[in-house]
Amino acid sequence: MKILIIHEGNRPDHPTYMLMRAAKSMGHEPFYVRMSRIDLEIGNKITMRVQGDTTLTAFKAGLIRSFGFLLSLAQFLRRIALLTALERIMPLMNPPSALLSSRNKLLTTLMLKEAGIKVPYTFSTESLRSAYKVADTLGSSVVKPIIGSRGYGVALSPNPDTAFIMLKALLSNKEPPLIQEYLGGTGYDIRIIIVGDRVLGAMKRVASKSWKTNIAQGGKGEPYEVDGELEDLALRATKALGLWYAGVDVIIKGGEYYVLEVNGSPDWREFTRVTGIDPSYEIVDYLVKVADDYG
Repeated sequence: MKILIIHEGNRPDHPTYMLMRAAKSMGHEPFYVRMSRIDLEIGNKITMRVQGDTTLTAFKAGLIRSFGFLLSLAQFLRRIALLTALERIMPLMNPPSALLSSRNKLLTTLMLKEAGIKVPYTFSTESLRSAYKVADTLGSSVVKPIIGSRGYGVALSPNPDTAFIMLKALLSNKEPPLIQEYLGGTGYDIRIIIVGDRVLGAMKRVASKSWKTNIAQGGKGEPYEVDGELEDLALRATKALGLWYAGVDVIIKGGEYYVLEVNGSPDWREFTRVTGIDPSYEIVDYLVKVADDYG
């Protein structure tokens, strides 16, 4: 089967490379494409091709790893239109609508809460006065942008005055902040990897360089065995976002599980090192089965 591997970078990142390797070893034909190089032609018929002469009609499925970074609104809207057109001729994993929801931290939190899943107290506003009032009530708080990954731009404020400076900086750049209660203190969270209806495994992400547990921020992985309650929670969180595979981040507070984030395009280098499990094969296998039934 010919499979598109969609990413935006001069070269594949580690998960993209692993997906390509897995697909090839399973007898499929992976093709790496940057989203910025896909053209959409609407004439007598709708045609999609990679700049040059590679049409996309021969491909049966696609794996989306990213929309790109530092996009203008026009670029973002164009790429959504591209994926919408592409999804009409082949299954995409993760589905674009679900991937968009997972990239929006505010929408993710809302959808999880509506699904009955515990999440940190979260406040969203475009008013500095309102934001500061909430920060003052919380004392210490976490301030973050609505869109982001790998822990970049997420800051822990020890007091409302420090939060004020962070909030003002975000709002002055037209970046509505999220203010959340700080549930840390244990120095670790739990990353669970799900594909379809299966929990592949989990690792404990332990902070080492700062309060952040993200591997990109210096966190270190350790093996972690999930119990039935945690497994059910991770599956519910993935389903709530409509994702086919995900990395679910959970923290324990007062003996209860809280979901911090649901990542629709997680990295798994450290997860594989810690657990010995490479999710790439499971992801490709799941997509191929969906493609075989695709109408």
